[in-house]
Amino acid sequence: MDLMAKLNEQTVLKVSLKDLSEPIFKRKIFCGDIIIIEKCYEIFEIINMTERYFSSSFNVTLNDFTNGKLKSNITNDKLFLILQKRIKNCKLIKKKFSSLVSKIGLNTSSTFMDKITIRFSPKSGDKTIGNLSPTEAHRDTWASNITNQINFWFPLHNVTKKNSIFFVPYYFARKIPNNSKTWSFSLYKKKKDYPSVPTTKKEIKDKDMVRFKLSKGQVICFSGHHLHGSMVGTKERINLETRTVSSNDDEQYSVPRNVDSESRVIKKKWFKNLETEENFF
Repeated sequence: MDLMAKLNEQTVLKVSLKDLSEPIFKRKIFCGDIIIIEKCYEIFEIINMTERYFSSSFNVTLNDFTNGKLKSNITNDKLFLILQKRIKNCKLIKKKFSSLVSKIGLNTSSTFMDKITIRFSPKSGDKTIGNLSPTEAHRDTWASNITNQINFWFPLHNVTKKNSIFFVPYYFARKIPNNSKTWSFSLYKKKKDYPSVPTTKKEIKDKDMVRFKLSKGQVICFSGHHLHGSMVGTKERINLETRTVSSNDDEQYSVPRNVDSESRVIKKKWFKNLETEENFF
């Protein structure tokens, strides 16, 4: 087994909620481990609520859509943008996610989260729907500039390694060229085809990528410092994603250090406290 294969094997951990606590979870995440939580009731509840929103928006079940039936309505970009807004502002979905955070062992009074977003990733050659397109290799922390950010990513249906998400563990603590110095969040909000995060144009070799086959109900948790991106294959993919930060991580844990971001703007307002709705500070 070569060095990269060993690194990839050690990086990915599959666990159940009962095996997690805040120290275990955060130490592993901040050192670069990727945690897949399985059999998570709260994630199924969030998915079920999202499926109901989806059906009422497009008059087609998510199951029928992912099985190739009745796709015409979802090409309506305005309807999908409305769906994205409904998911972001759903208090019940946020409550279920807060319950998940609590079961992991995180302190909800010191945890802040970004709004949960639904992303439609088209198959290769098809157009993007909504305000989030498939993303090239990037660190989320290039956009937020908060290095203790933890990402939660979960599909609404089964996905393969060809249409899910990829990681490049080799670059977790290594520099890689990127456009964080010139990327603008305000331009992303104004321009339809502007990327949602800074990205790198460096070619990523297939052998350096970790890809995932995921079942509905599994959730990937990883450091926002991880270099990762969207897989675009022969099938569409719909997933939910969000991010959390905590106010006391720097004091208790060894969080990833910025190695290559050239932006100095910290996006504290993206994150709201799970209990008080106050901005991150």
